[in-house]
Amino acid sequence: MKENLYYLFISGLILGSGPCLSFCAPMLIGYAASQRASIRKSISSYAMFSLFKVAGYMLLGLACALSVRLLNSPALGGYLNTIYLMLGSFMVLAGLAVLFNKASHGNKACQWFHKGNIKNVGVFGLLVGLAPCLPLLGILNYVVIISNNPAQAIIFTLVFGLGTVLSPLLILMVLSAKIAERLSQNKKLKFTIRIATSLIIIFFGLKIILQILLP
Repeated sequence: MKENLYYLFISGLILGSGPCLSFCAPMLIGYAASQRASIRKSISSYAMFSLFKVAGYMLLGLACALSVRLLNSPALGGYLNTIYLMLGSFMVLAGLAVLFNKASHGNKACQWFHKGNIKNVGVFGLLVGLAPCLPLLGILNYVVIISNNPAQAIIFTLVFGLGTVLSPLLILMVLSAKIAERLSQNKKLKFTIRIATSLIIIFFGLKIILQILLP
């Protein structure tokens, strides 16, 4: 079991510094830059994102352990389409909230997506965790094979998830927030940063949606 735990943790490190980094970076870096977050808030946001992402991994691991045929089921395609549409839509809405900057205008929906609220980062993390990419599907298959019971599947996916947490993404979030804070002292640059970060988030959200609707 120790060898499996080691393998899964290393796999998490590799995935968290590669595919996961490129997938999650636009949303998280854009969020940190648009909020001009402090180091403490950037770390809190990343911790919230990671907590819910790992929880998503564990839920998938448990589901696969309880139903071994799930990964080969025709229903898997429908599930993936649905969860990716939810993820893309969430990113688009978050980007629009930053773009139109409605947090100070009494719009509760936009306030939830905008300033001072890291719960949206947690929701993003959960959606990412529940939206398995191809490498993660391979990890889940491996977990199903080596697990003797659902409890082991949860432990294996937890260890894998902890490996993905040790990612350069946290450093990138802190750097983007501090750079944006410095540049935002100029009103024109502040406006430019807000527009740029929101459009990046919206672009990647729409990209996910279109990949599902127009395969």
